[in-house]
Amino acid sequence: MSVIQRSYAIVGPELKVAPDIDAIDEFWAAAIRQNPSLERDHQVRWIGLDEETTAQIIRFIKSGEKTATFTLPWVNSFYQWSDGYPGLPIILMSCKGEPLLVVQITEVRETTFGAIDYSVTSLDGPPVRETAVWLELHTHYWNGILQDLDLQCTKDMPVMVEKFVVRYPL
Repeated sequence: MSVIQRSYAIVGPELKVAPDIDAIDEFWAAAIRQNPSLERDHQVRWIGLDEETTAQIIRFIKSGEKTATFTLPWVNSFYQWSDGYPGLPIILMSCKGEPLLVVQITEVRETTFGAIDYSVTSLDGPPVRETAVWLELHTHYWNGILQDLDLQCTKDMPVMVEKFVVRYPL
Protein backbone atom coordinates (compact mmCIF):
# COMPACT_ATOMS: atom_id res chain seq x y z
CA MET A 1 0.00 0.00 0.00
CA SER A 2 1.44 3.37 -1.00
CA VAL A 3 1.13 6.48 1.12
CA ILE A 4 -0.39 9.60 -0.41
CA GLN A 5 1.73 12.67 0.32
CA ARG A 6 0.28 16.14 0.87
CA SER A 7 2.51 19.18 0.78
CA TYR A 8 1.55 22.66 1.89
CA ALA A 9 3.07 25.03 -0.66
CA ILE A 10 1.82 28.19 0.98
CA VAL A 11 3.40 31.65 0.90
CA GLY A 12 1.86 35.09 0.69
CA PRO A 13 1.29 38.30 2.58
CA GLU A 14 -2.29 37.88 3.85
CA LEU A 15 -2.73 34.33 5.10
CA LYS A 16 -4.62 34.87 8.35
CA VAL A 17 -4.49 31.43 9.95
CA ALA A 18 -2.93 28.02 9.49
CA PRO A 19 -4.70 25.68 7.09
CA ASP A 20 -7.74 23.98 8.62
CA ILE A 21 -6.42 20.41 8.39
CA ASP A 22 -9.73 18.75 9.36
CA ALA A 23 -11.65 20.76 6.77
CA ILE A 24 -9.02 20.02 4.14
CA ASP A 25 -9.13 16.29 4.97
CA GLU A 26 -12.95 16.25 4.65
CA PHE A 27 -12.84 18.27 1.43
CA TRP A 28 -10.17 16.01 -0.05
CA ALA A 29 -12.14 12.87 0.91
CA ALA A 30 -15.24 14.29 -0.84
CA ALA A 31 -13.15 15.11 -3.92
CA ILE A 32 -11.80 11.53 -4.00
CA ARG A 33 -15.32 10.11 -3.69
CA GLN A 34 -16.40 12.19 -6.69
CA ASN A 35 -13.23 11.57 -8.70
CA PRO A 36 -11.17 8.57 -7.46
CA SER A 37 -8.40 9.30 -9.99
CA LEU A 38 -7.39 12.27 -7.81
CA GLU A 39 -6.15 9.94 -5.07
CA ARG A 40 -2.44 10.71 -5.39
CA ASP A 41 0.18 13.06 -4.01
CA HIS A 42 -1.18 16.60 -3.98
CA GLN A 43 -0.45 20.14 -2.82
CA VAL A 44 -2.36 22.72 -0.85
CA ARG A 45 -1.85 26.30 -2.02
CA TRP A 46 -3.28 29.71 -1.36
CA ILE A 47 -3.94 31.92 -4.36
CA GLY A 48 -4.54 35.67 -4.34
CA LEU A 49 -3.50 38.76 -2.43
CA ASP A 50 -6.21 38.75 0.25
CA GLU A 51 -9.62 37.21 0.90
CA GLU A 52 -11.36 39.45 -1.66
CA THR A 53 -8.96 38.70 -4.51
CA THR A 54 -8.90 35.01 -3.60
CA ALA A 55 -12.70 34.86 -3.94
CA GLN A 56 -12.48 36.71 -7.27
CA ILE A 57 -9.80 34.36 -8.58
CA ILE A 58 -11.81 31.30 -7.54
CA ARG A 59 -14.80 32.70 -9.48
CA PHE A 60 -12.59 33.17 -12.57
CA ILE A 61 -11.32 29.59 -12.25
CA LYS A 62 -14.83 28.15 -11.84
CA SER A 63 -16.08 30.08 -14.88
CA GLY A 64 -13.13 28.93 -16.99
CA GLU A 65 -11.75 32.44 -17.41
CA LYS A 66 -8.53 31.64 -15.50
CA THR A 67 -6.86 28.46 -16.71
CA ALA A 68 -3.35 28.59 -15.27
CA THR A 69 -1.38 29.50 -12.21
CA PHE A 70 2.21 30.70 -12.01
CA THR A 71 4.93 29.59 -9.62
CA LEU A 72 8.59 30.32 -9.06
CA PRO A 73 11.08 27.44 -8.97
CA TRP A 74 13.27 29.63 -6.74
CA VAL A 75 10.57 29.62 -4.05
CA ASN A 76 9.87 25.91 -4.49
CA SER A 77 13.57 25.15 -4.15
CA PHE A 78 14.00 27.31 -1.06
CA TYR A 79 11.07 25.65 0.74
CA GLN A 80 11.89 22.21 -0.72
CA TRP A 81 8.52 21.92 -2.47
CA SER A 82 8.29 19.95 -5.66
CA ASP A 83 7.62 21.87 -8.84
CA GLY A 84 4.19 21.34 -10.36
CA TYR A 85 3.80 18.58 -12.92
CA PRO A 86 0.98 17.28 -15.16
CA GLY A 87 -1.48 15.30 -13.08
CA LEU A 88 -0.73 17.08 -9.78
CA PRO A 89 -3.95 17.93 -7.92
CA ILE A 90 -3.90 21.22 -6.01
CA ILE A 91 -6.31 22.15 -3.24
CA LEU A 92 -6.77 25.93 -3.35
CA MET A 93 -7.67 27.50 -0.03
CA SER A 94 -8.85 30.80 1.38
CA CYS A 95 -6.85 33.18 3.56
CA LYS A 96 -8.80 31.66 6.45
CA GLY A 97 -7.28 28.26 5.73
CA GLU A 98 -10.46 26.75 4.28
CA PRO A 99 -10.40 24.55 1.16
CA LEU A 100 -12.27 26.02 -1.80
CA LEU A 101 -11.46 24.12 -4.98
CA VAL A 102 -9.36 21.31 -6.44
CA VAL A 103 -7.62 21.92 -9.74
CA GLN A 104 -5.34 19.49 -11.54
CA ILE A 105 -2.33 20.53 -13.57
CA THR A 106 -2.58 19.48 -17.19
CA GLU A 107 0.55 21.11 -18.61
CA VAL A 108 3.63 22.89 -17.29
CA ARG A 109 5.70 25.29 -19.32
CA GLU A 110 8.86 26.96 -18.03
CA THR A 111 9.66 30.46 -19.19
CA THR A 112 11.47 33.46 -17.78
CA PHE A 113 9.97 36.56 -16.25
CA GLY A 114 11.42 38.68 -19.07
CA ALA A 115 9.74 36.48 -21.70
CA ILE A 116 6.23 36.79 -20.25
CA ASP A 117 3.85 38.04 -22.92
CA TYR A 118 0.15 37.88 -23.74
CA SER A 119 0.37 34.18 -24.63
CA VAL A 120 1.03 33.64 -20.91
CA THR A 121 -0.98 36.44 -19.31
CA SER A 122 -4.07 35.52 -21.35
CA LEU A 123 -4.33 32.37 -19.21
CA ASP A 124 -4.88 34.47 -16.07
CA GLY A 125 -8.06 36.20 -14.90
CA PRO A 126 -9.51 39.07 -16.96
CA PRO A 127 -8.33 41.96 -14.70
CA VAL A 128 -4.64 41.02 -15.15
CA ARG A 129 -4.47 39.73 -18.71
CA GLU A 130 -2.86 42.88 -20.08
CA THR A 131 0.85 42.06 -19.95
CA ALA A 132 1.94 45.32 -18.29
CA VAL A 133 -0.70 44.89 -15.56
CA TRP A 134 0.26 41.24 -15.03
CA LEU A 135 3.96 42.08 -14.77
CA GLU A 136 3.38 44.92 -12.31
CA LEU A 137 1.13 42.83 -10.06
CA HIS A 138 3.40 39.79 -10.07
CA THR A 139 6.57 41.86 -9.60
CA HIS A 140 5.08 43.41 -6.47
CA TYR A 141 3.66 40.10 -5.17
CA TRP A 142 6.72 37.97 -5.88
CA ASN A 143 9.21 40.57 -4.63
CA GLY A 144 7.31 40.49 -1.33
CA ILE A 145 7.97 36.75 -1.13
CA LEU A 146 11.47 36.83 -2.60
CA GLN A 147 12.78 39.49 -0.21
CA ASP A 148 12.83 36.87 2.56
CA LEU A 149 15.11 34.79 0.31
CA ASP A 150 17.39 37.76 -0.48
CA LEU A 151 16.18 37.64 -4.09
CA GLN A 152 14.09 39.84 -6.37
CA CYS A 153 12.35 39.52 -9.71
CA THR A 154 14.71 39.62 -12.66
CA LYS A 155 14.23 39.18 -16.39
CA ASP A 156 15.99 35.78 -16.26
CA MET A 157 14.01 34.51 -13.25
CA PRO A 158 12.35 31.16 -14.11
CA VAL A 159 8.54 31.08 -14.00
CA MET A 160 6.45 27.92 -14.20
CA VAL A 161 3.18 28.34 -16.12
CA GLU A 162 0.89 25.61 -14.81
CA LYS A 163 -2.24 25.07 -16.89
CA PHE A 164 -5.05 23.34 -15.00
CA VAL A 165 -8.63 22.11 -15.06
CA VAL A 166 -11.17 22.18 -12.24
CA ARG A 167 -11.72 18.77 -10.65
CA TYR A 168 -13.78 19.48 -7.51
CA PRO A 169 -16.40 20.63 -6.91
CA LEU A 170 -17.81 20.35 -10.40
